[in-house]
Amino acid sequence: MPAETQWDARLGTVLEGAYRITRLIGEGGMGAVYEAIQLRLNKRVAIKLMARQLAANKEALARFLREAEITSRLGHPNLVNVVDFGTSETGDPYLVMEYLDGEDLDMRLRRCATLPINLAVHITKQAASALAAAHAQGIVHRDLKPANVFLLHVPGELDF
Repeated sequence: MPAETQWDARLGTVLEGAYRITRLIGEGGMGAVYEAIQLRLNKRVAIKLMARQLAANKEALARFLREAEITSRLGHPNLVNVVDFGTSETGDPYLVMEYLDGEDLDMRLRRCATLPINLAVHITKQAASALAAAHAQGIVHRDLKPANVFLLHVPGELDF
């Protein structure tokens, strides 16, 4: 669970009248990810808010917006689906993504220490397929690590 930070002030706020932020999920170098509710559909989503200091950097901002645009087009089953993007009332760029129910690979490894070889191969094949789809569109993942590989709970599917 993330520690309390400056981002906690966002809890309860509504972005552009459409998304109510409900919980901080995690933080990284680019900003913070929140759980939110899409108000019109009453649907859970994840929102990635870009760190304010990075938003002032034109190159970082262009990379963030390019991530939204290209990821939304990829449509690969092993990539998170980006459904919207915008700029908050305070000027912070954000991406809206599908909410994923599960755990990241880093947490799994902390909990289990090792994975059976067949499961490690299964996860690696899925990650490689997603990376290949991104690379085919000229996207290079700049922060590939276990914490950025998410394992979903999908009925009938082993660690999707």
